Amino acid sequence: MSRTVDESPAAVARAEPQPPSRAELERHPAQVLKDDGPGAPRVVRYALPDAPVVLKEWIPTRSRLVNWWGRNLLRREIRNYRLLEGVAGIPRFLGAYGDQAFLMAWVDGEPLRRRLPRALKDSALLGLERTMAGLHARRFVHLDLHQKLNALVAPDGEVWLVDLGQGLDCRRGLLRRLLFPLLARIDRRALVKFRARYAPHMLPEDEREALVEQHRESRGKAWKHLHRRLRRHLLRERD
Repeated sequence: MSRTVDESPAAVARAEPQPPSRAELERHPAQVLKDDGPGAPRVVRYALPDAPVVLKEWIPTRSRLVNWWGRNLLRREIRNYRLLEGVAGIPRFLGAYGDQAFLMAWVDGEPLRRRLPRALKDSALLGLERTMAGLHARRFVHLDLHQKLNALVAPDGEVWLVDLGQGLDCRRGLLRRLLFPLLARIDRRALVKFRARYAPHMLPEDEREALVEQHRESRGKAWKHLHRRLRRHLLRERD
């Protein structure tokens, strides 16, 4: 016997947690984790009495195009956190402030990096594979796992995926449903890249050398620098 699930905005608003007011947040110690100025998200950790939380908000600029892009990305991220509630490895969503800011549980972790102990890296990469499988089971793709800052490794080896703004819900829309296998492959390639860079012993022996060479850390930096230069150019153009 099937049961209809009410996914209306009113039902979602009733079901999701209600965050403390911004004024209440400001009464607690704050630590700025990321602040690139106008035209970028600002991320702040607040030490609430029960548990620390993280506020992510869009800081507007004079560029209408950049503001449209950034706010659209944040709205999508809010929607994606709601969609993935309960998936292991996704921080708990604690509510939104309209469509320009949201609150989530703080997760204690650091990005994957070479200097981490081998056992911790191995555990993290296995955890990342499980979390990715959980996302794909809901027909959701992250699409931004090439950025290692989006996969945080906790001291116990658990992995948390953050920054869901690029992700796509592939349950709806004919094109997304058709493209899901291809898009999921992009996520899986990111896992291969991490293994090639930080744990090559986890790769198939007959492919190891080629994959390590393909995913050398120097590759991909050109796109990152181009993205930064483009963003700075757009901001200057509109100032």
